[in-house]
Amino acid sequence: MLAYILDHQTLKIKDLLEFEDYEFREDIEYAEKSSITVARKPEIEEDDFVFCKDNNQKVFIGICETFGSGSDKANYQISLLQKENLFDREIFVEHEDLIEQSGIEDFIVRAIKDNFTSSGDSQMDKTYLSVSADTHTPIAAKVEAENGVYNLKTYLGNAKQYYGIFLEFLFSERLEIRIRKKEEPPIPIDIEVTDISDYTETYSVSVLAKLLVNWKVPDSQDEEGNPVTGALKRRTFYLLADRTITEDGESEERVAGTVKSMYIEAQTEEEMLQQVYNAFMGNQYSHKVAFNLIKSSRLYPAERFFVGRTCTIKTKSGVRTSIVTKSEVKSNSEMISLTFGKLKVTLIEKLRRQKW
Repeated sequence: MLAYILDHQTLKIKDLLEFEDYEFREDIEYAEKSSITVARKPEIEEDDFVFCKDNNQKVFIGICETFGSGSDKANYQISLLQKENLFDREIFVEHEDLIEQSGIEDFIVRAIKDNFTSSGDSQMDKTYLSVSADTHTPIAAKVEAENGVYNLKTYLGNAKQYYGIFLEFLFSERLEIRIRKKEEPPIPIDIEVTDISDYTETYSVSVLAKLLVNWKVPDSQDEEGNPVTGALKRRTFYLLADRTITEDGESEERVAGTVKSMYIEAQTEEEMLQQVYNAFMGNQYSHKVAFNLIKSSRLYPAERFFVGRTCTIKTKSGVRTSIVTKSEVKSNSEMISLTFGKLKVTLIEKLRRQKW
């Protein structure tokens, strides 16, 4: 394999390295790190892009975090962050109306332009970067921010999980980022096939079944500049067996589970309801399903199982809809490790098999 080292300030090729040993990891939160091991000291700096190819096919794009030699001083290991860490920065919430008026993709485009390419700071702006939206998905939603500040990388992960919004990185003499919603049919998976091994499944013992919401309309001013206090309303939502929600507490289709209280500040009912839907949507991924898949599988081609891809898994406890939340490929293994769902598993968690 070959690794092209691209300067993080100019995007020019600084070095070209051959490597055989690698670990490539990707996850829905962009927290996992990867690495490659090379035979000589690389010409590389922190934040440089590392573009990895195998027989002229892209296999991984990362950002250099650190590099160093091993105990034998013969090889060097380069630690890589996922490419979306390019946007790991706290920024102000601006032009939020684009989310509902034009689309969440347009909001992301504007955030990148305002903070990473056209901020007016010549030392910080990345002039080699261009960004565009291929699709437009209007959503009645607000940005989860603290004092008007949010992390763009975190927002990108949430946009992928909840709305299927992906960023595609295209390298030439420039870096072009294209943002689009992927609407591909779920991949049906049967865990009994021989291409799959080491299957495990763990389910949460607590399902959100009732949500108490204090909905606050933001304060404003009237035409004369006098303060107007926004209304505060209490709403209660219940989860039904078919995964829909209702405000009818007497419904016979209600499911058992936990209760949660939530404060939501939103101008419109649509914005409030979107946050309610997101809260209940967490139930859908409140599990962890993991297995190994043969890299060369013809039945389930490995390249189809990118992070964020929706799948329907036929498990021992029924059929479960989920998304790929982590993938791991190693040079010393003929398998790709896949994880579905977002349950953080600990030693004290109990197994729960239910048709959900």
